[in-house]
Amino acid sequence: MASQLDRVIMCPICLDTMTKPIIQCQTGHSMCGDCVKDNLVKNCPQCRGPISTTRNYQLEQIIENMPRDLKCPCFFADKGCKYMLSPTEKADHEVECKNRKFLCEGRKFAKWKCEWFGNYGELEQHFKDVHRNSMEYKMQTEMDIRLDKDFRDVQIISFFNGAQYFWYKFVVDVALQRVFWVFQFIGPKKQAKNYYYEFEISNGPIRKFKVTEVCDNDVVKAEDLFRDEKCVSLSFNSVKSYLNDNGKLPIKFRIMAMRKHNEASK
Repeated sequence: MASQLDRVIMCPICLDTMTKPIIQCQTGHSMCGDCVKDNLVKNCPQCRGPISTTRNYQLEQIIENMPRDLKCPCFFADKGCKYMLSPTEKADHEVECKNRKFLCEGRKFAKWKCEWFGNYGELEQHFKDVHRNSMEYKMQTEMDIRLDKDFRDVQIISFFNGAQYFWYKFVVDVALQRVFWVFQFIGPKKQAKNYYYEFEISNGPIRKFKVTEVCDNDVVKAEDLFRDEKCVSLSFNSVKSYLNDNGKLPIKFRIMAMRKHNEASK
């Protein structure tokens, strides 16, 4: 359960630690001014009274000057999260906390018609039951690929026997004439940096294309990674040049823990 301090500094609209400008309703309840503006809120979520333009400067100063070593529980503490966080860490953590609720990533990323909404521990089973997921952390396959229309796919990958999960995302973008692959860790950014992926396309024993990349987490928009080419990115012409005699793309990939990579480098 949230602590008394947690409730005092939490915005009733975004449910995160309030950020300035903090404004009040006519009764005196406080909330983020940006939340009110962005969501066109006209009545206080707590008392339903009208919202004023009065700033709560005192609360802004209290939040800004909170001791850095002051720790508050995560909003999802009652769901099992053990993190104790400073006010500046709290909002960022709660967005990526594994104990948050998840929309189906297929709906979010690939526009699939799926209404599923559930917990972290249910993600893999949902993809297996509904989306016929069969991805593994280490795979070699011949991929059917069409370049005449836009396409998006997302699958879940289990790592360490379900201790960690990753999203595999694949995109064909006709307008850009490019194909993208990316692997994203599901969970906090700090943990994501402990993993990387190797992705290889080959056409025969000599001609190969290989990328090694550190994982970002699932809060980062895949579109931003594609734009910055912090992923696997190939032009249509390059993809065509790697197709085998069956018209398929031979790929292989694996997800690795950074610790194992460092030990192998010694």
